[in-house]
Amino acid sequence: MSLRDHLAGAFGDAAPEHFDWQTRSPFVSEREAELVRQAFLPLGQRVLDLGCGEGATLYHLGSPAGAVGLDLFESKLAFARERLPGCRFVAGSVEALPFDDGAFDHVLVRDVVHHLDEPARLVDECRRVLAPGGRLDLLEPCRNNPLILLHALTNKAERGELRSTARFLEKLVSERFTIQSTTRHQAMPVHRLVLHPSMGRPSLGRSPAVRTALRGFEDLAAAVLPGPFWAYIHIRATVP
Repeated sequence: MSLRDHLAGAFGDAAPEHFDWQTRSPFVSEREAELVRQAFLPLGQRVLDLGCGEGATLYHLGSPAGAVGLDLFESKLAFARERLPGCRFVAGSVEALPFDDGAFDHVLVRDVVHHLDEPARLVDECRRVLAPGGRLDLLEPCRNNPLILLHALTNKAERGELRSTARFLEKLVSERFTIQSTTRHQAMPVHRLVLHPSMGRPSLGRSPAVRTALRGFEDLAAAVLPGPFWAYIHIRATVP
């Protein structure tokens, strides 16, 4: 089965409501912006966002002029072009990127690796399209986190999260890159459940009391939860 066929059922259609939730929903949009900026800034001059979906990551990074987003599904890209006219969006597979060698200085990869049967092909392609000295920033969920584990067990399309650990990702990336750092983000992001469009109530985010309670709980979790259990793993690596 091709990667397109594998992902089409769960991710083939544009999801404007998910983009709006990530970029406009109270509290959620703040946490999303914080997460991607911590992981991906500072940006290089020639930026490629792999698996860009509707463009929420590039939106939170300020819609950098000239940045390129790639996704398998044209419906998502058509939506992204409307919302981020300063960026360029291209249809293609992360396993065979439609770009020349050394075409980019900075490649962003968020929530893609756990969907791939052969993630080494993605890493090889990232290495190929990065110029000498270029940077790879990879952000993935961590299977040790209780919320991520629940997500993986209850969503067939996310089952790949069960293999997502820092050790697995570091080994994968180190085959082709020099790892500069591995960091952890969002110890226990319960806002993603409480304010989720289908599992929770996004409107609760408009309440100052709810936002204060969520922030307090998540700050407490960050203070007491060991790093290996935090929800997101970020690996920064450079072309050797």
